[in-house]
Amino acid sequence: MSRGKTGFCVLLTLVAVGLMAESAVAQSSPRLEIERGDGSTSSVSVRLDRGYAVVPLSVLEDLGWSVSEDDGGVTLGAADEIVVSMRLSSPFFRWDGVVLQMTDSPYRAGAQTLVPLQFLTDFLPRRLPGLYEFDGERTVLRAGDLSLLEAGELDAMEAAAAGVAGTAVVAEAVSGATAEPEASREPEVAAGSTAGSTSIGNSAEDVQNAGPSSYDGVRVVVIDPGHGGADPGALGLDGQREKDVALGIGLRLAEHLSGEPALEVHLLRDDDTFVDVWERGQIATDLKGERPGIFVSIHANSFPARREARGFETYFLSDARTEHERRVSAIENAPLTMNPDFADTEQLEDLDFILRDLKNYEHAHWSANLAGLVQGELDDFHPGPNRGVKQGVLAVLTNALMPSVLVEVGYLSNPAEGQVLATDDFQESSAEAIGDAVLAFFERYPPGSGTGGSPEKP
Repeated sequence: MSRGKTGFCVLLTLVAVGLMAESAVAQSSPRLEIERGDGSTSSVSVRLDRGYAVVPLSVLEDLGWSVSEDDGGVTLGAADEIVVSMRLSSPFFRWDGVVLQMTDSPYRAGAQTLVPLQFLTDFLPRRLPGLYEFDGERTVLRAGDLSLLEAGELDAMEAAAAGVAGTAVVAEAVSGATAEPEASREPEVAAGSTAGSTSIGNSAEDVQNAGPSSYDGVRVVVIDPGHGGADPGALGLDGQREKDVALGIGLRLAEHLSGEPALEVHLLRDDDTFVDVWERGQIATDLKGERPGIFVSIHANSFPARREARGFETYFLSDARTEHERRVSAIENAPLTMNPDFADTEQLEDLDFILRDLKNYEHAHWSANLAGLVQGELDDFHPGPNRGVKQGVLAVLTNALMPSVLVEVGYLSNPAEGQVLATDDFQESSAEAIGDAVLAFFERYPPGSGTGGSPEKP
């Protein structure tokens, strides 16, 4: 299909994102039921006033945690063994010194401190699986008695949690191993990169000088249509939803690439389903295995404070350098937050040490190369400006141990561009453009495979 220029269509509407958020608050408040080990039960009201679910901090006191607050944050303690430190307005927190990330942030409303419901329903069961269990169908948290546990039992629970792939654990997700010694991590890193770092050629010079790839095996493409299910993503002025735009392009991209015999194509979702942001990269890594592959996450941008903003940009995983890159990273790292005005542009400083670890995987240069190819192909037809290749600390990419990009195909918050993004022609052209970039990328990747067969294994 020819990718000719797509025209703009201006449509004015009285519906705004703020009104949608207000209507969500107006709905009846859901409740979390708590069943304790002694047989007692209680019910907690769940608030949705910022577009995501929160509960009062006092709930944790009722569960036996010690709670102390200061002007900047909250400290939780359990059985004199576990210390959890949170900062207000930041999704990052520390559990016994390990940096973790929730999708949303704790905050104060009047005299009350509120914490994301996810901390109770996700992190407590993950980190202390012998003490907490969450029943999602019934919205029930089963909680044991902290005061009855010995220190050794808590250690055993945390050790068990360390043995499970932590889809919401930033530091563990990036390192690729949770409780293994340094010596045992090297084979996993090598497997994730499809070959030893000395043979695949991942340096900037290797990427720049790579010739045609001699690899003739199957390559894997994992397509991630962003958001989905209860998470609509960005919202357009006429009710367009980012999750629908992303799925439309993702389905067409999978169809465009499925005819290539040397490609194995996977969609992380092919319908309106929610997939946890931290699980996506891990699923992609598992699907790829030891074969060469790439991960493409599809999104649409939004900047309600500047509705004139438009255009397309492609991100790869690295340090966010500008306020714009931090803003986009913050929004994409909080997929259940419908109002980006609450995104914390300073929240990324806790990831400095993780960025140093990213050099161990050395996918950044190939990811930047793929991002450049995507931008070039989109530029052939997109009516908006080419905003270039950008970088950021993006949660959805951290677990994807392969060249990975996040494509922002345009701005739903722009009245004209938002209309264009929802059209079949635009989604088909975008899919074709991204698909052509993928095929061009694989002409040189993976390099240095030598024999033309499978990549070398360590």
